[in-house]
Amino acid sequence: MIEFCSRKRMVVAIVVLLSLTVLTLFVEGRWSTAKHNLVDVNSGRDSEENKSRCGAVKEVIMEECRTCKPWEQEQAFCQRTGYREKVGCGENKSDSDTFFRSCHVDPWVEERKFWLVEALTCLLGLASYALVKYRQSILDQQLLDKVNRQIAA
Repeated sequence: MIEFCSRKRMVVAIVVLLSLTVLTLFVEGRWSTAKHNLVDVNSGRDSEENKSRCGAVKEVIMEECRTCKPWEQEQAFCQRTGYREKVGCGENKSDSDTFFRSCHVDPWVEERKFWLVEALTCLLGLASYALVKYRQSILDQQLLDKVNRQIAA
């Protein structure tokens, strides 16, 4: 069936499918953030477990918020949001003054990562397509040269 489609029809079908995919992603993204209040789900900073353990000393974030490792999932700081950050008390870097607490990642950060991966995938696909077209033109030229040599002989 696909062999009977012209090149123009195939390009139109691919463009329509890509447009529908992007439209679906936008609609789902808007609908899911409107339906679920992600700020309430990820409000790990305001909970009792995240109250300052440093007292009057200023907290210093030593590691930014990142996903908990599989072996950390049972820990209290990972169970609420699935993300953790390393916090230290004051400017000294001793391990006795550091602890982990849950944190939240803004939805736009995750969305930005998703679109970055999509853009890189698209660029990789375009580069692959260009390479295939270039290689095909070289092979076509070699075939044409071979046929011309055979005709000349």
